[in-house]
Amino acid sequence: MNIVSVLLVLFLAVIGLAEVCRFLSLRLFARRDDCTVMYITCVDADCGDVEFVLRSALSKRRWTRLSDVSTIVLDAPLDSEARGICERVCREYGFARLMTKKEFLKSLD
Repeated sequence: MNIVSVLLVLFLAVIGLAEVCRFLSLRLFARRDDCTVMYITCVDADCGDVEFVLRSALSKRRWTRLSDVSTIVLDAPLDSEARGICERVCREYGFARLMTKKEFLKSLD
């Protein structure tokens, strides 16, 4: 029983040390200036699983702990069904925007 408790404490200590190192590295090496993070996903009409591709791309935002990450879905020429799926998923997630390539280039200016 004593060996099990020692191994458990050692395991938790290693995890705690790794978390402290991660926290310090994020704080020490974080950029201090205003930077914007964007995930850009280009959805094409030839893609058979538009909803799956879009949802998996939008779920990447959950992996980051940043709250100001915006996700942009670029509208390659889509048929009406695929465009409807993209609009519905963007409304559902709230932070995603469906834009054409021209609108995206305008927003960068």
